[in-house]
Amino acid sequence: MRSSALFAVTMIDTRTEEPHRVNGSVLRKITHDPETARQEFLRHRDPQIWRIVVRSISGSGAA
Repeated sequence: MRSSALFAVTMIDTRTEEPHRVNGSVLRKITHDPETARQEFLRHRDPQIWRIVVRSISGSGAA
């Protein structure tokens, strides 16, 4: 089941410790499902080079 919490998922280049950028902008995905975002970011990429950082950007969503 999908969480109602929001997460920011970012790829970090372990060689430079800098976030991956596309046209100068950090490639970041805002999602309710950080595991799926992690899998998408690492698809066809070497996990020895790329590290995924997941940060919560909202509460748990409990009512």
